[in-house]
Amino acid sequence: MKIKVLAIAPYPGLKGLLESMAHEDARIEMDIEVADLQNAIPIVNRGQPYDVILSRGGTSSVIRSHVSTPVVDIPVSGYDILRVLTLVKDSTTKLAIIGFPNICRGAAAVSSLLDFAIPIYSIEQATEVHAALKKAFEDGVKIVLGDAITVRTAEEMGYNGILITSGRESVLEALSEVKRIYDVILKARENGGFFEHILEHHRTGVLALDDRGVIRYANQAASFLLGYDNAVMRGMNVTGIDPVWGRYLDEVSRSGPSPLDQNKTKWFHKGKLKIEIVVPSMATGHTYLVYMYPLEDSVKNPISSAFEITDRIATFAQVIGSSMIIQQTIKRAKALAQTDKPIWIVGEAGSGKTLFAHSIHSASKQSGDGLYVLPCNTLTETEQESILFGSDTAPGLLDMDSVGTICLQQIQHVSPLLQRKLLNAMQAGAHARILVTSLLPIHTLVKKEAMDKDFVQLFVDSSLHLPPLRDRLEDIGEISRVLIANYNSRHGKQIVGIRQEVLEEDLMQKLWPGNIHQLRTVLESMLMVTSGNYIGSKEAKEGWSKVKETLLMEDASHTVPINLSGTWEDIEKRVLWEILQKEGMNQSKTANRLGINRSTLWRKLKNMLHN
Repeated sequence: MKIKVLAIAPYPGLKGLLESMAHEDARIEMDIEVADLQNAIPIVNRGQPYDVILSRGGTSSVIRSHVSTPVVDIPVSGYDILRVLTLVKDSTTKLAIIGFPNICRGAAAVSSLLDFAIPIYSIEQATEVHAALKKAFEDGVKIVLGDAITVRTAEEMGYNGILITSGRESVLEALSEVKRIYDVILKARENGGFFEHILEHHRTGVLALDDRGVIRYANQAASFLLGYDNAVMRGMNVTGIDPVWGRYLDEVSRSGPSPLDQNKTKWFHKGKLKIEIVVPSMATGHTYLVYMYPLEDSVKNPISSAFEITDRIATFAQVIGSSMIIQQTIKRAKALAQTDKPIWIVGEAGSGKTLFAHSIHSASKQSGDGLYVLPCNTLTETEQESILFGSDTAPGLLDMDSVGTICLQQIQHVSPLLQRKLLNAMQAGAHARILVTSLLPIHTLVKKEAMDKDFVQLFVDSSLHLPPLRDRLEDIGEISRVLIANYNSRHGKQIVGIRQEVLEEDLMQKLWPGNIHQLRTVLESMLMVTSGNYIGSKEAKEGWSKVKETLLMEDASHTVPINLSGTWEDIEKRVLWEILQKEGMNQSKTANRLGINRSTLWRKLKNMLHN
């Protein structure tokens, strides 16, 4: 008789590993879902009969408190810790480990063997994660290592986290425990399920929130009105739906148990809502009750899906690199964030303009309100105007008090007429702060008559130029570590680094016209073909062969397509030769055109002549 197992993988890569290993064991019949912490509860409460539930870390603890079915924890072994410490041991960024005692004891032992000093913050329960992270960040830590809740909380706080993934050894140990428990309880397991779902048919939306604004219950009407699947509502924070909720809860906290009746019209997924928030006088378990009444004349905002409402905001801690040029850029961006000025972010494709826009917002006094990102290159002029200034059926972002920052991507796609209208709104004292981005420098856009000169004048002292990756090649090692860690958590691999010859003789010798985005594409191609623990020369070569690049050299007046046949080296040679010819074989002009220094150009030309 097969053992029916429900596996809840807190990260996607664990699912693939469990699938492959379950097929190897004839006694196991396993269903696998990807979910973390509270998001796992709707899955385990579906009522399907399982003999054992298998999960990991904090998710196991949460599941265990909601079900009577035995829950087996996938451990974090010494091998798992060894792999992640090997990945980061040469990092110049300050690191720390945050976890439960079993992780911390293993980390202390392994780091001692590696002669690698790393701060370790031990916690006893998941509720201590936030405080431990805050302490670590105050101590100067930039990247934390830990389980899924640690990494997710770090990212929510605007920092990078590296997940300590479980390898085959850990899964084998857990499967052995599954079989042992099944044999013990086979004749004594409990019958019946544990059900929590309450069916609601009233058109009033109802939410129950804890003191931090986390949704503990949402009926079907609330899910419909806010535009979320009811199965994932529990565990979400209402400020992630719209930052204005934070302001509402603050007002209720100050006013006491009497209800807060918001008479202002608010747009959510299904239109205008009237909101009432009550603090029950005898509350047990929930701090707030929220009632949402749809107004009769409400219609759905026709353009609400045309822009991005950002609920997880990045911070400057997530800008990876210790080179002087990126640190200077971060310093200037932080200084601009503290002002009230609109900011113009210039950078090549893939250089991190959106990441810097997020970071500026999170470091500004507007961080308590929402960040809205408009891809102007994909919106018509009518859509742009409706989103910013409103229409007969919906308010514009510039009229909403919950909007803190508006980022206009590819500002050159906003017409001069609309730029002038936006200029007038900004000069009149619009609540929202305006950030704009462009691929080309401001003076180039003005020269092309793509910009209103008075609008551009607003940004004369507040522009930010992001360096291309080719000007900070020394950061590739640090960036790669984070990309590898993210890849491992998504795909269940245990890759711990790049061979030094690949890093220095391959990755750090490229021009990277697509910048970090292109580096990620190339690196993931290499990771895909890597079966061992390191990316070596063989994997690098095979990875490059699978990557098809689209290189476009931007000129002041036109775009020159490059022949993409052959290897990466062949393509790069054509780029250099094309620009050399256009600049009359003048190396200084060619270097300026490509945005590299003359020594780099000279080295590449020398390699061309000898190959």
